[in-house]
Amino acid sequence: MSKLPDWVRKHKKKGVAIECRNGRYYATRVTSVWDPVKKRARKVTLEYLGVVTPEGIIPPKHKRFSDVKGIKEAGNIAFLRHFSSELAEHLKEYWPSEWESLITLAILKLAYGDCLKRMQFRYETSIASEYWPNAHLSKNTLSALLEHIGSDWELQCMFFKSLSAIESYLAIDLTQIFSHSENINWLELGYNSKDMYAEQLNLLMLWGMNTHVPTFLKLLPGSLHSAKTLVNAIYESDLNNVILVADKGFYSNNNVKILEKHNVNYILALKRDLPFIDYPSSSDRYKKYFIYRDRVEWYHEYNWKERRVIIYLDKKMLVEEEENFIRAIIEGKRRKNSYKSVKGRFGTLALLTDLGENAERIYALYKQRRDIEYAFRSMKSTLDADKTYMQSREKLQGYFFIIFLALYIYSKTTDHLKRKDLLGKYSIEDVLTALSKIYIIKLKNKHSIIADIPKKTHDIMKRIEIPITKTLGS
Repeated sequence: MSKLPDWVRKHKKKGVAIECRNGRYYATRVTSVWDPVKKRARKVTLEYLGVVTPEGIIPPKHKRFSDVKGIKEAGNIAFLRHFSSELAEHLKEYWPSEWESLITLAILKLAYGDCLKRMQFRYETSIASEYWPNAHLSKNTLSALLEHIGSDWELQCMFFKSLSAIESYLAIDLTQIFSHSENINWLELGYNSKDMYAEQLNLLMLWGMNTHVPTFLKLLPGSLHSAKTLVNAIYESDLNNVILVADKGFYSNNNVKILEKHNVNYILALKRDLPFIDYPSSSDRYKKYFIYRDRVEWYHEYNWKERRVIIYLDKKMLVEEEENFIRAIIEGKRRKNSYKSVKGRFGTLALLTDLGENAERIYALYKQRRDIEYAFRSMKSTLDADKTYMQSREKLQGYFFIIFLALYIYSKTTDHLKRKDLLGKYSIEDVLTALSKIYIIKLKNKHSIIADIPKKTHDIMKRIEIPITKTLGS
């Protein structure tokens, strides 16, 4: 046998043999007996002890549980904890008595997506109970916690401002949350994107353009959706350098006037059929370009009523849209005589802005709006799952503060996967599911060992480059 690593050799002692097979080390309890036929001692294996790992010897499954005090999910929680340390420090400052409950609740909500009444179970069966031993997540405690956090809006605003201190730009956006819950008394009737009249509330979010994380969240009555609403929220948040980055449905001359009156910067996407958009007559009239995520973006800009309009052209998208339009003509879904009036719009994106940044930077800032959309999409499925808790405005605001914390951690993890070029291969859900298969085995002798890790989980751990097993128990 080749020389054993130090972490293996320390287990090789009298009565214990170590064998290496396929790169793994196995321990057995052995003894020797006299063989009268061969006239010499013969080794006898008494018991298979288990697999030797850097953390210790993991016993075989049929014997493991006799010495086990408990088995806890650990990998997913350790992964999210890695991205929550900075957030936890901010929470400690403003909620010194409740911060462990808040960060634990946010991480468990993100890790499992369960309703709040199952959080105590998730806490007790995961390593979260060891990372944050002072968290209190029983049903009655959570109800009181949500009301307590939600009732102190001034303290939340101070917390939000601490998160945005290093940001040069903050994007702002608004979305509706629709619910049929009869327990939420703060919902108001309003129209959704399909012109259906339904009970709703609005969520206003500020997004850090440098850090790529949410920095502010406020609930608004469901019937409001205007520039005036956004301006009031900006003043209330006491934040600077806020940019409204809005999609095509927001633009109106009145909304723009309100933003300009109150000195709120904006980047607004424009509907392609607006009459003041001056499209170049052909694609070769776009003279300037830049590269954005491996695609060439051409652009043309001009001033309209002392406002800046930038028209971007993606020539690959132009070809795709033109082909689709012609197919629609052939199928009778479009009129042939309409082609001439719309062909100059294919592959274009028109933005109206008052920022002095160059066209490439404006484009990048607008595209970051997708991060906000992803964040909104992630939270929209959570409201009805916990409707029994939402019986007051204060509890509702406290609940969405927890969702905000979960989104902050979610955004940190997403940004990490993007930088590692892994987001196209793995979603956050994929990573958390794989890492949830890393278990800590708590032994009766107060020691802990890590259970065998599946190969797929090992592969993901290696690619995400977070030292999860090294941090377990720390």
